[in-house]
Parts: sequence; structure tokens; C-alpha cells
Amino acid sequence: MQPTTAHDDHGRCLTTNEGAAEWYRAAQRAAGDSHEAVSALRRARSADSAFALAIVDLAALTGRPARAAAPTTPNRRLTTWERHHREIVVMSASGNTSRAVILLREHLAEVGCDPLALRIVSTVAGDQLADLAAGYPPCHA
Repeated sequence: MQPTTAHDDHGRCLTTNEGAAEWYRAAQRAAGDSHEAVSALRRARSADSAFALAIVDLAALTGRPARAAAPTTPNRRLTTWERHHREIVVMSASGNTSRAVILLREHLAEVGCDPLALRIVSTVAGDQLADLAAGYPPCHA
């Protein structure tokens, strides 16, 4: 198992190297701009080809749901928040929007902010996330 010393924008551990984490943080900050987020996620994946979050987020944002649902490298144990994030994105990408919305709401209640998961689910959820339509939290406005 790879140590989790890299962090996201909110200090949560990421199962990747610091270079990939830096690009993932850039993607989080650019969640409102799909083009910028995709570019940063591509760089994160290039910095660590087995970085689970970059893989699923990139697949979902570029419309490749089968790739988003593919299992990640089994020799890496994801953190709890990473597992929840991945599950939400996979549910959304595979067309199980209602379940993705439920999981996203639970996830946000626990972690407070996950701009990429919110972006990915909101693109397919329509009115199911109307109460969150005011936009991203101030940390990612």
C-alpha cells in the first residue's frame, strides 16, 4: 500500500503522489469550468496512472462511463472519503442518477465539500439537486 501523504484542497488524504495531488487540487478549484478541470485531471493521471479519483473523475467528465466504472488498481487501499467519492461518480456515470444523488447528499453532509463529485452528479441530476443550484461552496465558487 502506498502511503497517503498527499492531500486535496481540504486537507483530506489522497492515495497518490504529491505531483498528482497538486493537479487534483487544481481540478477541484476548476470544477466550475469543465475544460480546466479535465485538463488538470489529465495531468494528475499522467503524474500517477493509478490515481483512482483522477481516473474516475476524468472518465465521467469526458463521457466515458464504462471507464469510470472500471476497478482501480487493487494494490492501493483508498481512504474512506475517496471510496465514497468514487462510488458516487461511478453511480452517476453508469446512469444510476437517483442513487448518486442520495450518496452525494450523504457525502456532502459528512465531508462538507467535494466540488468534483458535485459537478459530475449535477450534470446528470437535473432538478434533483435544485437546492444545491446556488453553486459551489465559497471555497470553490
